Amino acid sequence: MKIIKKMKKSSVWILILSLALSGAVLSEVKAARGVETDRKCSITLEVGGDLAGDFAELSQLSIPVNLYKVADISETGSYTAVKGYESLDFASVSSETTAAQWEQKAQMAQKIIEDEKKTPTDKGTIQNGKGKISDLSVGMYLVAAETTLSEEYEYKFTPYLLSLPNNYHGTTGNDDWVYDVTTDLKPGKEERLGSLIIDKTVTSFNETLGSATFVFQIEGVKDGEQVYSDVVSAVFDTAGTKSIRIDGIPAGTEVTVTEIYSGASYDLASAPSKTVVIKASDEEEAVHVTFTNTYNNKLNGGASVVNHFANEEGVWTVEQQSDSTKAGE
Repeated sequence: MKIIKKMKKSSVWILILSLALSGAVLSEVKAARGVETDRKCSITLEVGGDLAGDFAELSQLSIPVNLYKVADISETGSYTAVKGYESLDFASVSSETTAAQWEQKAQMAQKIIEDEKKTPTDKGTIQNGKGKISDLSVGMYLVAAETTLSEEYEYKFTPYLLSLPNNYHGTTGNDDWVYDVTTDLKPGKEERLGSLIIDKTVTSFNETLGSATFVFQIEGVKDGEQVYSDVVSAVFDTAGTKSIRIDGIPAGTEVTVTEIYSGASYDLASAPSKTVVIKASDEEEAVHVTFTNTYNNKLNGGASVVNHFANEEGVWTVEQQSDSTKAGE
């Protein structure tokens, strides 16, 4: 019995969980001067996250950012929701408003935008880790960066509220209003996945011997770590071509497929191993490898059953697959 172990690297979001919302200006702040409500503001946007580690790739990507104005600000620093965002209830904001409550308001604003398909008030783009949006009117904005793709990862950003102007009295002791604000995005990333197709051709076949089974070992390595291992099979009862599709392999994985069993009466007419790099399935079609066998005129029949083991949330299951080309049908 051939034991098969299948490992998929978990698609786990790596999130920057910051409770210090830079956009939260409290209505109770006693600024030295009132807000200049007719003054123009700017936002300098930076990628945020660990650019030396998990998020290093972000400094090389172009990231579109949308701004949605959700509230006006008065000379005294209090907020009034603009039309369509009244449910955000800025009248309840005070020095007791928590970071979690500000986050909840940001989520509510995002839902309103999605449900009503609202148009951004302003737009900008982050290039080389930084971008700037100028000539903005004062008020409260939702900062919503768009999902951005690289060859191997999908990056999403937590939307958050940002006030223009801002006031950092609580952290710096300076109660001046700041009209040119610098803020970090809050990124998360997830592996993109791709698919592998093994195309198996038998050019000649001896029907007297019955069905013929061909077995393939699949090993995947990414960044020096084994992220995929499995064994699959194709069963033939006539000459022709069959395909085995394997989904859910992390993009960027170097996969080596080896034909480890060809049946006693069939010889390989192609290389026994093929190595390919998996591409994200929504970027390209599945990556193909091909193997060809032909009847060798020997009268030795044979068959096999592949035991497929899978671990889902810590629970192991086993499924016998005599022919992986039929799995999932």
